[in-house]
Amino acid sequence: MTTTFTYRGIDNAGKPVHGELVADDAHNATALLKARAIFPTIVAPRAAAATSVAAGSGGRAKVGDLAILTRQLANLVAGGIPLMSAFAALTTHTESARLRVVLEAMQRDVHGGMTLWEALAAHPAVFPSLYVNMVKAGEASGQLAPVLTWLAEYQEKEQARQMQIRGALAYPTLLLIAGALAIILLITLVVPKFSTMFTEFGQALPLPTVILLGSAHFLVQWGWAFLVGAVLLIIGVRQYAKTPTGHVRVDGWRLRLPLFGKILLKSAMSRFARTTATLLNGGVPLLEALAVVRDVLDNELLAQATDRARDGMREGERLSARLQQTGVFPPFITHMIGIGEETGDLKSMLGTVASTYDIEVDTTLKGLISVLEPVIIISVGGIMGFIILSMLLPIFQIDVMGSG
Repeated sequence: MTTTFTYRGIDNAGKPVHGELVADDAHNATALLKARAIFPTIVAPRAAAATSVAAGSGGRAKVGDLAILTRQLANLVAGGIPLMSAFAALTTHTESARLRVVLEAMQRDVHGGMTLWEALAAHPAVFPSLYVNMVKAGEASGQLAPVLTWLAEYQEKEQARQMQIRGALAYPTLLLIAGALAIILLITLVVPKFSTMFTEFGQALPLPTVILLGSAHFLVQWGWAFLVGAVLLIIGVRQYAKTPTGHVRVDGWRLRLPLFGKILLKSAMSRFARTTATLLNGGVPLLEALAVVRDVLDNELLAQATDRARDGMREGERLSARLQQTGVFPPFITHMIGIGEETGDLKSMLGTVASTYDIEVDTTLKGLISVLEPVIIISVGGIMGFIILSMLLPIFQIDVMGSG
């Protein structure tokens, strides 16, 4: 019985392609695609893909849930547990309702003759292309357990990095919110009462007090307009980012953000280097590895630069030269990749690059937080001090005049 399969892959020119075809099974579909000079990265039955979309309608699985699932699967496979028994155990013990539905579907797919990577590929909303391709390489090389262990460690590191960033930014964010609320309450509730009292004095007010009263009046009168404008601006930027051109430009702006732009770029470079090295170690050719890596960068500007580099390699150019020509990749990574190409040890050089960027991200983040906290405290304290001083100056002026 024939089945309609959906596929994603790379054509003979190195361009990403996708579509549907009819075949007897997934192996036959893969063979047909290769006969068309298309290297498939994902081949899955259309019905299974639809089931995956329905099960994953809430978006991609959380990194934490996926890390736990991968670690459990790696331990079961390493212990010699058959896949069917492993799926049964995982389905029973997983706490995520969405993952439970996906695991049940994968269990049926594997029981029906699919390989593990084909069952994973049927659920792209849960398992990213890196995950699928690594499992595919692991099954082909007979190293599924080590690959799953690496994936578990990778997911756990990603989760730890996210928690580190959130934890580091939690206190400065709390300070900023608390300070902003205190300032707004002072200006909108306290200052107007003092304004009425100052009017009764019937005398010229000091300049700081005039500035404060004018700012308070403006904020009370037009604050809502600024709030509405900010909300509309955020919505507009998000809608613009959904367009092809807007997506690239917004991601470019993200990399140029003061303070945080360098952290985003270094994190992306770390993922680029480590993921490429891992795929090469798994036996995936460099051109195909780059097609997978583009999807883990989380930045369309960098992803398109990676595509251009891959196109140049198909024309016979070196990866380091093409990455340098994009003008997006930092000189450090292009230089190190060039050394790796010269020495024939690109994989270990990429691993070194990834470790270096990981250290730089940690150091930069800690330095940023150490500077950000006092800056916020001083800024908020300065504004509140100005408000209090501006309210007290007229009172001091009256006392001085009265004693005179």
